[in-house]
Amino acid sequence: MTRDKILNAAEALFAQSGFASVSLREITTRAEVTLALSTYHFGTKEKLLEAIVARRADILCDARQARLSALQNPSVRDLLDAFMAPMFEKATSDGPEWADYFRVLARLGGDNQWLDVLARHFDETAKLFVAALMKAMPSADRGHVARAFTMVLQIMLATVSKHGRVDMLTEGSVEGGDLDSAYPVLLQFVTHGLESFNQR
Repeated sequence: MTRDKILNAAEALFAQSGFASVSLREITTRAEVTLALSTYHFGTKEKLLEAIVARRADILCDARQARLSALQNPSVRDLLDAFMAPMFEKATSDGPEWADYFRVLARLGGDNQWLDVLARHFDETAKLFVAALMKAMPSADRGHVARAFTMVLQIMLATVSKHGRVDMLTEGSVEGGDLDSAYPVLLQFVTHGLESFNQR
């Protein structure tokens, strides 16, 4: 399908080089379609980027909300696991295109230019989790929890994107690409960080 070919090509290029560095012509050349077809399906490069975000966001958000709904009196760890695990499951079992998607999200998450795009597709679910975290931590300040949760988003995306800094720091003894080993460390780290705000 032409639309999917364009989305796949753009997703891979944006993951590799970032939004600003990639032209529509580069995308259509990789997708082996005409520039006119990209304009027909998406209009602008900005709308193409939002279509990339949107097509996988619903899958992640549905999985997160399903896990949240299944929890009864959850702990902070339970809630963070329900939020993060679907992303790591996709990264380790559902094909290389998800790796490109997560690298795109990691790039967007570090740039205020794309806050509206991320908000439209992820904030409804994120706010449910912030509310659930507040219920699990009744003594915590809401502002602190919300700020800490945005930090969780950043470290989660850096981890799932297989950032290679840890490879360099450990001279290769720890691999950023080993998500099965990275996830328990991430979950423990962010759990203890958030729980520290629930002080009486």
